[in-house]
Amino acid sequence: MTESSGLLLEVSTLPPQRPRPLIIFIIGGPGSGKGSQAARLAHRFSFRVISLDELLRKQLLSHASPSRKWEVISEMMGHGELGPQEETISELRRQLIGQQEVRGFIVDGFPRDVHQALSFQEQIGSPDLVMLLLCSNETLRCRLQQRAAQLGLLGDNSHALRRRLETFQRHIVSISRYYRQLHLLTQVDADREEEQVFADLNSFIREKMLLTDSSVNAAVLSIHQ
Repeated sequence: MTESSGLLLEVSTLPPQRPRPLIIFIIGGPGSGKGSQAARLAHRFSFRVISLDELLRKQLLSHASPSRKWEVISEMMGHGELGPQEETISELRRQLIGQQEVRGFIVDGFPRDVHQALSFQEQIGSPDLVMLLLCSNETLRCRLQQRAAQLGLLGDNSHALRRRLETFQRHIVSISRYYRQLHLLTQVDADREEEQVFADLNSFIREKMLLTDSSVNAAVLSIHQ
């Protein structure tokens, strides 16, 4: 087994009637609602949410005396920058491979640039579905300002919020183009009410699960013939 064979071969020892867990990316600008939607979808389908931000924060907090590496990661994320690619992919791989008993994963906020997408493809494999929440810049700014105001952070973090938006806008075009070419991208209008967005995302995942189940059943049938 080569390193580049990734997650797909890691789970190839599972019984043929048991497919590998679905891997679904949900991406969107800061304030698009992807975290809330990911949590609701995971509850609906008994999936597990993987949030890169949360994983890296836990790594930082788990060290009684955090190393400078995790301090730097925390600072970069807080200012809207991308986390180091090597640590990001390694942590994702560990989470995905370590919990193959779940039905699926919803990865919140990944990838953040096309290089992360390519690295994931090489080291782990292809996601099954990529859902992009589309929001106008005005909506994103308004939601971020409301969130910061609720947390009492508006004055201190206005620059960080602007940097987060700029980082997202700088990378989303190439990310969406890449997954569109792979026929994995689904776009959802996230300027609407949360329930409307959730209904659309729910339908897309149900459709993907039906297609996956059909493929698995066909493969099992061919094995036993």
